[in-house]
Amino acid sequence: MTDPARLTIRAFADASRLSVKALRLYDDLGLLPPAQVDRHNGYRYYSPAQLPQAQLIGLLRQLDLSLKDIQDVLDAPPPRRPERLREHWARAKAEHARRDALARYVQHKLQGDAPMPEFELQTRQVPAQHLATLTWHVLVQNLPRTIQDSFRQLHALIREQGATFAGPPLVIYHGEVNADSDGPIEVCQPYSGPLTPGGDVTLRVEPAHHEAFVALTREHFAFPAILSAYDATREAAQAHGTPGPLPCREVYPYDWDAAAPDEPVGEVAWPYTPEAPQK
Repeated sequence: MTDPARLTIRAFADASRLSVKALRLYDDLGLLPPAQVDRHNGYRYYSPAQLPQAQLIGLLRQLDLSLKDIQDVLDAPPPRRPERLREHWARAKAEHARRDALARYVQHKLQGDAPMPEFELQTRQVPAQHLATLTWHVLVQNLPRTIQDSFRQLHALIREQGATFAGPPLVIYHGEVNADSDGPIEVCQPYSGPLTPGGDVTLRVEPAHHEAFVALTREHFAFPAILSAYDATREAAQAHGTPGPLPCREVYPYDWDAAAPDEPVGEVAWPYTPEAPQK
């Protein structure tokens, strides 16, 4: 028998200012299950005591929190909920700042006046290298963890087999990596000495080449600031020859964790083919 104090889903939607569609979704996800479901017809009934929870969910949605993050806030004990919200809101603000910087970069690109930091662009000749590599298709949100885990795997293999590290690790981008494109990327560690590949690790020789490069601080290495470094190195490669055929890459010859704010943590490099000398 239905409790007369219970509200139909339509009445509860009006009282909570949430849509019937939203209430059904929140029920399916376990965010706000009804107080009672008629076992004969499946009708949902809500208690007036559920209104504060419903209104809280509505407010959190107005902050553009994901349903997963809202669930995390609601699952916390009431005294911990403010702290959980602060954590999620801090991440949301950081993401907004990143998107705002990207929007400014794209706007300048559309206007043809993309700002370019004062990079110290250099060129170098890179000798042929033996590389131990792992290749992945990965979206941008999983990129840092994939790179870190891959370096650990490659370094462990080289140490276990007694080979020698023969240069800084690097990540070669064979395709765009963003929210929709997954590369692929090739995580590489130069080595010397005998080495037998294992698991997903492959061995290959990277040919000798020229490249334009720039060393970046942690601030400039962050996305989207790093896009300007790719623009600058591509333009430098064009100024010295023809970019390619090898793909652009990031090189890590520095101690990332120990670097001071004004010290470099890595490099962006763009290979190029030098112009043939005039006869």
